[in-house]
Amino acid sequence: IQNEPDREWNKKMYKLLREMVHYRNGIDETTGFDEKTVMAFEERYDSILEEAREEYEYIPPSKYYREGYNLYRHMAKYKSSHLLFLHDIRVPHNNNMAERLLRAYKRKQHQVMSFRSDASIDYLCQSMSMLLSLRQDSESSVYDSVSKIFDRQKAGRST
Repeated sequence: IQNEPDREWNKKMYKLLREMVHYRNGIDETTGFDEKTVMAFEERYDSILEEAREEYEYIPPSKYYREGYNLYRHMAKYKSSHLLFLHDIRVPHNNNMAERLLRAYKRKQHQVMSFRSDASIDYLCQSMSMLLSLRQDSESSVYDSVSKIFDRQKAGRST
């Protein structure tokens, strides 16, 4: 919006996305989504993308500010992924959790770790994922949960 103030589609899309997020936050998990409302959102989404296409055909994007044009193309190509939060209550409308988890990995990578292969990165990610799951699901401490896992493995080997 700041780089292309002469475009109208970006302002309309911003307003529509805010409206969708407010609708999604007001959804009761027991009743679910109203299909007519979701269809209306999708129709407006498509019409705004059509407006963006027309604006970029009339005035092509600047070679210095292509982010808006690239965003339009990305939103058109991955529409079903972008609007999945309107169809599945389990899908959050933002990716804050993914960004927080990735930040923990990047911090470890810069602090103390040296990865010599993709397999070692995979092991780290699996370990961090398991520890996060244990922390969220378990009533006991993470240490006790991990100890139980290793105790089960020892018991399986001895029999």
